[in-house]
Amino acid sequence: MTQHNFFCLLLASVLLSAPVHATTYSAEAIDAQIVDAKTNQPLEGVIVVAHWEVGRVVPTFVPIMPFGNDPRGPFQLQIMETVTDANGRFHFPAWGPLPVPPLAALGDRDPHLIFFKEGYVPWSISNGHPSTFDYSASSTRSSEVNGTTIKLKKFEGDLKAYADQVGKLSVPLDFARNWRNDTCDWKRIPRMLGTVIKIKRSFREKLIYSSLPNLDSIPHQDECGSAAEWLKDYLK
Repeated sequence: MTQHNFFCLLLASVLLSAPVHATTYSAEAIDAQIVDAKTNQPLEGVIVVAHWEVGRVVPTFVPIMPFGNDPRGPFQLQIMETVTDANGRFHFPAWGPLPVPPLAALGDRDPHLIFFKEGYVPWSISNGHPSTFDYSASSTRSSEVNGTTIKLKKFEGDLKAYADQVGKLSVPLDFARNWRNDTCDWKRIPRMLGTVIKIKRSFREKLIYSSLPNLDSIPHQDECGSAAEWLKDYLK
């Protein structure tokens, strides 16, 4: 068997063994309330981000495209941002159906949600703990927080400890700093990014380190334009 024939056989085997998954996805609306964990009073102005991430369902060695631009992912199928009202409520509308490329799918943990209000402990959550990362899950997604009341804890401690705490946001927010050259995901969450960048600047003025992202953390892509210009209204 030639090397070419062996590779073709291997590729066919991988494709045939890949799990069956949807070719389009939709999501149900998400409605919930956020309150102070101690007082149970509604929290206004909490920034909420939701995103649904498409991933590969075949091994990465299958050379369809280089990692950075592989249509199988990872990439964000949908990104939403909102802020809670005076009653602590937020709403994300239903969406879809949206198509995904062959050999790509949403895992069973989507959506991922991130919650942040200055002075409070940031929180993020996904569906299913633990998750099986089942790529054959339903093509219509819902969030486990829908219809629930979410309690955020007010941070208690000094400023340095707070900088360490909010710095943990850099991990769940890393999805927005996608290095694919055909996306500008960071532009979809301007309120969240503007807020954490301002907070990082305030820490820096006090000579306190924080791992929060800054403007330089946002990848420069000609297609996306200037991050400083896009976020200027949220950096004031």
